[in-house]
Amino acid sequence: MDVADARRRRTGPRELGVRVTLRYRLMWFAVRLVVRSLVRVRVSGLDYWPAAPFQIVSNHHNGADPLLVIAVAPLEPRITWFGPRERDFSKGFKNRVMGFFGGVIPYDPEGTTLTSAVRAVRRVYEADGVLAIFAEGRIGFRESELLPFEEGAAAFAVTAGVPVVPCAIVGSTELWLGRRVDVRFGPPLATEGISGREGRRQLEERMHEAVAALLPAREPRRKRFRPLRVLTDLLNGSDDIARREAERGT
Repeated sequence: MDVADARRRRTGPRELGVRVTLRYRLMWFAVRLVVRSLVRVRVSGLDYWPAAPFQIVSNHHNGADPLLVIAVAPLEPRITWFGPRERDFSKGFKNRVMGFFGGVIPYDPEGTTLTSAVRAVRRVYEADGVLAIFAEGRIGFRESELLPFEEGAAAFAVTAGVPVVPCAIVGSTELWLGRRVDVRFGPPLATEGISGREGRRQLEERMHEAVAALLPAREPRRKRFRPLRVLTDLLNGSDDIARREAERGT
C-alpha cells in the first residue's frame, strides 16, 4: 500500500463525488428501494428547494438519516454530506459504503483544518451541488428536541453566499419495519449580505429556530408491536448506542 492509499484509508474519500455519476445513480435507486421497503418515509416541503447550489441543515437522530433523506430527495442535484468523524474508512460496513460511493466530507477535529474543509465545501458549490450538514454535531435521542448547533454550518453558507434549507427528520430515533418517518423541509434562509461573527451567530440562531419549528410538539408514541427493531442500530456507532443507553438509564 502506497502513502496515498494509506492516507485515504485513514481520512476517507478525499476525491469528492459531486456529480451525478452512474455509480451515484445506482446508489440512489438502491437506497430508495431498500428504505421504502422497510419504513414508510414521507416528505414535505420539497417545493421549498431553491436552485442549486444550496445547503441543507438538519437534525440528527440515527446513522440512517442520510439514507432517509436520499430516499425522498430527487436524483439531481446531488447531495454531499459533511462531517462524518471518521479516520479509517476501511473498517465498518457504513464506512466502506461511504468510501465506495464518495460524496462525503469527513471531518476529524484532530486532523482536518477548517481551511481544508472550506475548500472541500467550495467544490460542492462550484459544481452546483447541495451540501447537507447535521448541525447538532451528534445524535440526539428525543424527536421533539433540538440540540445546540456547532459552529461551521453558518460559516460555510455565508462564505459561499448560498441559501440554507432547514430540514427535520421525525421518527428515526427508533426504527422498525413499517415505521413512519417524516422528512420535512422548510423555507430557505437567505445569506446575502451577512458578514462577520455577529452575522454568522444570528444566522445560526435563525437556522436553529427554523429546524426546531419543523419538529413535533411532543414525543411520538411508540407502538407495542415493533418488528425488526434491529433496524434502529444498524448504522449507529457503538459510542452513540452507549450514550443513548446511559441517558435513558438502560
